[in-house]
Amino acid sequence: MIRKNLNELNVNVFNDIANKKPILVSGNYETGYNGMTVSWGGFGVLWNTNVFYVFVRKSRYSHEIIDKSDRITLSFLSDKYNDAKKIFGTLSGRDIDKFNKTGLHHTYEVDYDGYYIPEADYVLRGKVLASFDLHKKDIPQDIKDKFYKDDDIHTMYVCKIIDYLVNED
Repeated sequence: MIRKNLNELNVNVFNDIANKKPILVSGNYETGYNGMTVSWGGFGVLWNTNVFYVFVRKSRYSHEIIDKSDRITLSFLSDKYNDAKKIFGTLSGRDIDKFNKTGLHHTYEVDYDGYYIPEADYVLRGKVLASFDLHKKDIPQDIKDKFYKDDDIHTMYVCKIIDYLVNED
C-alpha cells in the first residue's frame, strides 16, 4: 500500500460507509487485534483536525480492544469480499479468528502501532481522540424501538485521520 495525501481522497464517503461497509480493525501490538464490519459513521473536521467517526456496540469484542488501545483503521474492500465482510459483521472475534476463516490478512505497522487489511482498495488509519457513549434518554423513541430494544447501546469513537493508504495493485 502507498501513502497518499488525504486531499487526494476522492470517494463518496456516504456511499462507502453505508454500502462498502469497511472493516474496522482495532488494536495494537500489546492488545492484539480484532476486525468488524461497520456501516455507521462519517467524516469531518473537529478540533481543526480531519477525523472519521464510527459507532461500535458495547457488546462487540472490538469495543473491548479499542478501549485498550487507541488505534482504529477502516479498510475499504471491493465487493468481491462481500462474503468476508458478512463474516466480519456477524461472528465474534472472541469465538473465532475471522482473518483465518475469510482468508483476509492483517498487516501490522510498527510506526503506526496498529493493523489494517492489505487487500483493501484503500485504508484510513486513525487514532482515537475521544469516545462518547450514546444515551437512550437522548434518542428518539422510534429509533430506540428499532435499534436498541436490547439496550446494547453504541459508543461513538472520533478518530484523527493519521494517513490514507491506497492499494495500487
